[in-house]
Amino acid sequence: MDDLIPKIEEWSVARELDLQDSGKQLLKLVEEVGELSAAYNKRQLNAEMDSVGDILVVLTIYCQQRGLSIQDCLGRAYIEISGRKGKLVDGVFVKEADLHE
Repeated sequence: MDDLIPKIEEWSVARELDLQDSGKQLLKLVEEVGELSAAYNKRQLNAEMDSVGDILVVLTIYCQQRGLSIQDCLGRAYIEISGRKGKLVDGVFVKEADLHE
């Protein structure tokens, strides 16, 4: 990741994506998540891998456009979840605070 993120950002700059409206990246993200869902449902592993990679590229460019560090965002998320308690409900982890609603 440490090598790939700067390469993705350079690729984005070369195509002037870094200067574009980040809202369009959000739309692209939704498109890519839809493709991932379709690949999962069809059990198409190669398409799943491609979609996950595309999602990471889109998120990297989104962060670049917004002046965020994708590493910092991921680090914050980890800190938030690292001590989280909860339980699995139908195969999905539900945090403790949401179990009492």
